[in-house]
Amino acid sequence: MTRAAAGTLTQRVVWALAGTVALFVTALALLAYLTFDQMEDDLVNDILNTEMDRLVQHARTSDEFLPRNGPRELGGSMRAWLSVDGQPPVGMPPELLSLENGLHLIEPGAYTWHVMVAETGRGKVYLLYDATDNEERVHDFGLIVLGVGAICVVGAYALSRRVAAVAVGPLLDLTDRLATWAPGSPDIAVTRDDEAGRLIEAFNRVQNQVDRSIAREREFAGNLSHEVRTPLAAIRSDSELMLLTQVLTPDQRQRLARVVDNVDDVIVSLESARAMARDQLRPPEAVDIAECMEDAWRGYAAQARLAELRFDNRISAGHVRTLDRYALLTVLRNLVRNAVEHAAPATLTASLDARGALELRDDGRGIAAGDLPFLFRRYYSGRMRDSGAGGSEETVRGLGLAIAKRVCDMQGWSLTVESSREGGARGTRFSLRFEPDAAANRAGAPI
Repeated sequence: MTRAAAGTLTQRVVWALAGTVALFVTALALLAYLTFDQMEDDLVNDILNTEMDRLVQHARTSDEFLPRNGPRELGGSMRAWLSVDGQPPVGMPPELLSLENGLHLIEPGAYTWHVMVAETGRGKVYLLYDATDNEERVHDFGLIVLGVGAICVVGAYALSRRVAAVAVGPLLDLTDRLATWAPGSPDIAVTRDDEAGRLIEAFNRVQNQVDRSIAREREFAGNLSHEVRTPLAAIRSDSELMLLTQVLTPDQRQRLARVVDNVDDVIVSLESARAMARDQLRPPEAVDIAECMEDAWRGYAAQARLAELRFDNRISAGHVRTLDRYALLTVLRNLVRNAVEHAAPATLTASLDARGALELRDDGRGIAAGDLPFLFRRYYSGRMRDSGAGGSEETVRGLGLAIAKRVCDMQGWSLTVESSREGGARGTRFSLRFEPDAAANRAGAPI
């Protein structure tokens, strides 16, 4: 995990805390605004009810209290009109004429009016309260609440960053220390008696187990290579001497040559296993791609004949690359073996594309599209349909392609696969792309 990835966890904590506070403050501010607005409306309505009761009582006892030729100013923002026999009073806004008895809220233009209409027995009384100033106060209150809420959110964000730093800080420190860890590194010192400390202790235990496993694997690979190479060298020497000095039938000569080839294959496998176990690269050397391809095919030529797999090497001699010959041979041998086991009967064609990538293409049964993403996975078990055997199916298991992919990853090469089971494009193509060979290019060697 990198610092950037760990920072994402910090930001999640910050945004979770700040978001919670922001949601709470927003809800509280909205509730305060709505409550204040409702309180203003209720206060105005109470004033209208009280004043209307007083007006009705005076209107019933005196005809002069409410003039018929204009409004009666009641102080502040209130005015009253008396309508007799349905005639509109002088100066009364026309928006009030159609109102029924009771309380009303109307908003003509930029104004906000609370209006109450009531019968007096002598006419209809219209009482208007201009609440425009009240609405402006409510608006100002909303702006104040919004500003206070914004300040609270900003403060919550700053506080959340502080809390996140305290909560996630130990994990970030541990991440930085683990980022530089490598097999064989000393244990990380445990300086905390909390969850982070216990995590370090658990990691130290896992690291020790990994180191022991790697040591056993390297020891086994070294011992195997040391113990097996000596008898293999003796077998190869004896076989070569017999080929040179003995009078042999063609069949005997072919079998001895096959023994020599198989010994070479075992040596290649040992070298590859030891290199992968130590995760170390061998010194590169000049390798003729066509010759290496022929060597890879030669080890499986007998099996290929039995499986009816034909080989067409279209790589011209002289295409030289500076690379690890054992690594390339390991990859090619596994690809050839895969074709023998799963593509035959077919023709396997080796070629170089315009960009120098090595291609192995067969016109066999192909691979199911659902299996392609998992083809290089160790012990992956898929289903391949045998188009030449009446639709029978066989289970595909193994390590060959996984080993080939692992070697390519170690060397910095790219190994990809394409396959189809339909039409003229039926078959499988493996493409092996090497890194640019600067040394070979400077020397003028062909690619």
